[in-house]
Amino acid sequence: MPSRNLLRFLFYDRVLPILYPRNCPVCGVLLPYGDYVCSKCAPQLPYVQEPTCLSCGKPVSSREQEYCYDCRIFPKSFRSGLALFLYNEKTRPAMTAFKYKNRRVLSQFFAREIFSRHAADILRRKPDVLVPVPIHSHKRRLRGYNQAELLARDLSVLLHIPCLSHLLLRTVDTPPQKALRPQARLNNLQDAFMVNPACRKEITGINTVLLIDDIYTTGATMEICTRILHAAGVKNVYIYSVCIGVSRD
Repeated sequence: MPSRNLLRFLFYDRVLPILYPRNCPVCGVLLPYGDYVCSKCAPQLPYVQEPTCLSCGKPVSSREQEYCYDCRIFPKSFRSGLALFLYNEKTRPAMTAFKYKNRRVLSQFFAREIFSRHAADILRRKPDVLVPVPIHSHKRRLRGYNQAELLARDLSVLLHIPCLSHLLLRTVDTPPQKALRPQARLNNLQDAFMVNPACRKEITGINTVLLIDDIYTTGATMEICTRILHAAGVKNVYIYSVCIGVSRD
């Protein structure tokens, strides 16, 4: 019997666009069936290009510069990171719609692009499971979904890697992080996450996790989640984000 994740993926990917045609995630123009982005915007999508930071995956100015500013100042606990797009004026509207405006269908677009460009890199890391960064239950009730969880589930279908959607819990609904410096962001997130007590048995034996989120800026959220997974016995944590900020170098 097909999994719930597969059935959901097929519904949003094949059935829903027949009833409600997709819009381009960049400019909003109506798309033909089967398309995810319009022909005008597709060449302008800001895919992350090498060279990138060996730790988080942010673009850096040269291959001689191994790490971005944030990772040099605040070394990370995860093994390495990958990202699909730069977070800029081209991707910001799509990410806002995905995160706050119920554009859940964008998850299929992002998952397909990630699979197309980075499947080999992800599989080379041999993750046992995909784990989405959680949001607080209050935000989930208001929003109706966790965008990172949608993405992790769709990637699970394409990569054939299990997704543990509720392995991590967000226990504190912290204030917005945007105005905070990197160390302040870490301090703001202390004690904001935990391993779900109901998943203690499931985490036993998990060696490698791919942690999934929508946007990576300073990496504070990914870092805190990585520390919690390490404390629970996970040896290797890799990260993947749809969009990543530009290094301050």
